[in-house]
Amino acid sequence: MKKYDVFELVTHLRKCPDAFLKSSIFIIEKGINSSALIYDTYRLVNNDFLNNDFNIPGDGDLKGIDDNHWKAIHISIWLLNHHCFANTPSIVDKLYVFWFEELSNTSAYVNFKKWVNDEERAEEMVRLLLKCCEVLPSNENLEEAADKLSSLSSVDRHKVIEDSYNAHERVMKIKKEMAEKKAREAANAYGRE
Repeated sequence: MKKYDVFELVTHLRKCPDAFLKSSIFIIEKGINSSALIYDTYRLVNNDFLNNDFNIPGDGDLKGIDDNHWKAIHISIWLLNHHCFANTPSIVDKLYVFWFEELSNTSAYVNFKKWVNDEERAEEMVRLLLKCCEVLPSNENLEEAADKLSSLSSVDRHKVIEDSYNAHERVMKIKKEMAEKKAREAANAYGRE
């Protein structure tokens, strides 16, 4: 059974070469051939280098992916080149959801450089990949793994901040309405005297 040591994977991720931090050919003409990287990663993980039948969106959909998301995909491909993911066909069908759904959602809140330069964001990507692949990190049970990912989640943190902001706005609106009502009542009382 393979071991998925979070610390080892984070260390590997943070050593991502600059070549993976470049834009996709879907963004700039001389960019990285992202489709080729994705296909090669599918082949490496599946350990079937002749297979060309993998789940990938059409070119029209790929062109709609923004630069930050593409760079996050490239960084995750570097992560998937860690030896523990090689010859693991059980995760191949789960990579689509990771790349084109989960990473898309998270990349809306995380600049691509933070995946490599920030320890917590690197751990978030590792844990998000493991969750999507339905793989437990070494020495963790399902509840521990879910709790640790939740504590790192950029999407969850953004939601908490947004909810807090909205609650603050509601409180300020109520205070304003109460002050206006008090001012009207004072004006009415003053007008009667």
